[in-house]
Amino acid sequence: MMTDPKTNSDAVGETPDEQVLTDEVVEQESVVDEGVDVEAIEAEAMTPEDIEAHLASDACNDESRRCIEQLLQEVVEASESRQRALADFKNFQRRSAEQEQRMTRIASVEAYRSVLPVLDQLRLALDQDPSTSGEQILEGVRIAGDELEKVLSDQGIERIEPAAGDEFDPMRHEAMMNIEESEVESGRIVQVLQTGFVLGEHVLRPAKVSIAT
Repeated sequence: MMTDPKTNSDAVGETPDEQVLTDEVVEQESVVDEGVDVEAIEAEAMTPEDIEAHLASDACNDESRRCIEQLLQEVVEASESRQRALADFKNFQRRSAEQEQRMTRIASVEAYRSVLPVLDQLRLALDQDPSTSGEQILEGVRIAGDELEKVLSDQGIERIEPAAGDEFDPMRHEAMMNIEESEVESGRIVQVLQTGFVLGEHVLRPAKVSIAT
């Protein structure tokens, strides 16, 4: 009795197309396994002693010996070049650090030098005879203050001194107290209690202010 091919394939659980795909997968896995076996038996890298022994053996002909010796010479030259590059880079880092420290010292010297006239003015005011008019002493202190303001301005330092009614900025202002003020909108500045200072984007000291409630 003849068997229906379709019924027979259903009985074994796979169609002829599925059988072909299965055969291909098995074949691919076999290839992969063969590749793994090949990698597993690859020779290990030769040590310098192995290379020297090979060069001295009869198995190494003159042409191979010249190629190997040329490659070894190129390796030595590359290693020496790398060492020189590393040494140059370390010297560059050292010189850069020294240059940065030198520039910092120069900048500090200039800043300190610019403050000396202020100290001189304060010293003149303090050295006044106590019997001298207080107005003269006050004038000396005022001159010293003006000199100091100029020094700070030359260094790029600016005042933070908002006007009454300005919006409160927590990045530049510090609220010290709340005051009931009908003429100023709530939450805005009423009065500057202490001037602030800023250098570029860096706030050296926020302005201390009172806020309207």
